[in-house]
Amino acid sequence: MFQNMNYVYEIYKSGSFSKAAENLHITQPALSIAIRKLEQELGQPLFERKTSPLKLTAAGHIYMDKVEKIISMEQECADCFQNLNEVRVGKIRIGGAIISMTYLLPELIVEFSNQYPGIEIAAKEASLPVLKNMLADGSIDLILDTDWFQEEIFQSIPLFENQILLGIPLNLPVDKKIFACGMTSKEIRKNKHLSKKQPAIDLYNMENFPFLLPEPTNEIFGRSEAIFHYYNITPLVKMSFNQQMTSFEFASKGLGAVFIADTLIKCSPDAENLRFYKLKCPMPKRGVAIAYNKKRYVTKATKRFIDFTTEFYKNKLIP
Repeated sequence: MFQNMNYVYEIYKSGSFSKAAENLHITQPALSIAIRKLEQELGQPLFERKTSPLKLTAAGHIYMDKVEKIISMEQECADCFQNLNEVRVGKIRIGGAIISMTYLLPELIVEFSNQYPGIEIAAKEASLPVLKNMLADGSIDLILDTDWFQEEIFQSIPLFENQILLGIPLNLPVDKKIFACGMTSKEIRKNKHLSKKQPAIDLYNMENFPFLLPEPTNEIFGRSEAIFHYYNITPLVKMSFNQQMTSFEFASKGLGAVFIADTLIKCSPDAENLRFYKLKCPMPKRGVAIAYNKKRYVTKATKRFIDFTTEFYKNKLIP
């Protein structure tokens, strides 16, 4: 029944017999014959052949569910045998949002690869919701990003903490008392914002202030909503963006205020047209963690990478 499951799986992924045959390096007639024989054996068609791309029938969904479980078990078995060897070879698939991919992962991966050259590392950049789905279905092994992992199937290991600040362009009028609390990007690099002596501001008088906010797919969107809810105000949203880096660039041109992680401020060129402010609320504190799926087999190579990462950031001055 599952002798030709790889054929069915490839058709399902590619959406057509012709493309699947090309990927499988067989002729399309041979592939069609094999699927017809399987459907006769099952007594049910597996594909809706009048649709483009091809869609699974009800029987096809049942069959594919079992195939994916078999493939997952085969991969788990392969991982187990691979772990019988020393951690010299292996593959790790790690995901992160654009900030992690740009500023956190490159140096980490280089250092790890220098010590473990036989372990291949594949990186995937995506939004946090997409990454969490990929971690859940086994498409990736790890996420290195913010620590908002609510699902019970995830285990996260804290690495360090950063902070969300409010960036306000100099061309936007603010109260003198508020302006006095502002910090330059150079001062943020010196961690002035982490000092208990550094005053913080609130948002009670900023209901009509123009804000540049992230899209809901961005993790900072949830934090922004929580901050506004904390101050019980409805923001004036001038523009919205998928990425922090984009909103940061627009804010630096004077188009609105922005919530931004101190990591991005420290790693970016001096934003001379912006001043940054601490906020009097708990939401700006933002942990960064590495997370894995507790319900899936974790290889020795992956465990080694987790241990290496926690040690890497333990005494490192985080940007």
